[in-house]
Amino acid sequence: MKILVTGAGGMLGKVLVPCLESRGHLVKGMLKEELDVTNYPQVIELLDYAKPDLVIHAAAYTKVDQAESEPNLAYLINGYGTENIAIACNHLDIPAAYISTDYVFDGEQNKPYQTWDLTRPLSYYGKSKLAGETAVKNHLQKFYILRTSWLYGPYGRNFVDTIIKMESEGKPLKVVADQWGTPTCTLTLSETIADLIDTERWGIYHATDDGETNWFELAKAVLSGKDTEIIPISTSDMPRPATRPKYSVLDKTTLIHTIGRELVPWQDSLQIYLNYKKEKQLV
Repeated sequence: MKILVTGAGGMLGKVLVPCLESRGHLVKGMLKEELDVTNYPQVIELLDYAKPDLVIHAAAYTKVDQAESEPNLAYLINGYGTENIAIACNHLDIPAAYISTDYVFDGEQNKPYQTWDLTRPLSYYGKSKLAGETAVKNHLQKFYILRTSWLYGPYGRNFVDTIIKMESEGKPLKVVADQWGTPTCTLTLSETIADLIDTERWGIYHATDDGETNWFELAKAVLSGKDTEIIPISTSDMPRPATRPKYSVLDKTTLIHTIGRELVPWQDSLQIYLNYKKEKQLV
């Protein structure tokens, strides 16, 4: 396929583009400097010129806490920007895949969320991403919405790298132990996305690595084999501007049946990533 990827300079985009290319797709990765998704004339002109078979919309405002103080910017990029992509794709009859988040849920269910469960975001970031989902559903018949969670990877700031950095600097590690979810590596998520788009079975999917854990246990897994003391704390001990869902594990049954394979356990994905960092001398 001829695929256009927005947000190609982001943490997911930088891994997704070469992954898709390795599958034989012709991929055009667009940096935010090259495509302003909030500029509709630019969006429609670019898509009309490129004429891709699929747009993967990975460009996003991702500063969860900062969004609480600048909600208009979060909505501008994640809501209005996604609507621009959706309207342009509809006009040109191009399917789209939108990368969304577990933060569209409130975390009060205490069991894995199905794709059809009621959304109730607690933060402006989650609300703005849900606005993007709504735009895609309103304007397109052929679309994928992929909700993922706790993303980390070789490019961009993330929890795994932060823990490694703090440990190397000898800083005390106090990590929240009462928020549950699924860490997901961009390396494995990219392979999942590549498998899904081959099916052309449109719809909403939950796409994370397999299993569940909390931030404290994840930190312990990252520093496995080291003597570093990690202290578990509660969310109330570390207040943040944005409220996070307490339990945002996503049920992936639909995705597994669609792509015809099991998903990689988060522990294995973490090891893949740590090995990758060593090989690329990113540690």
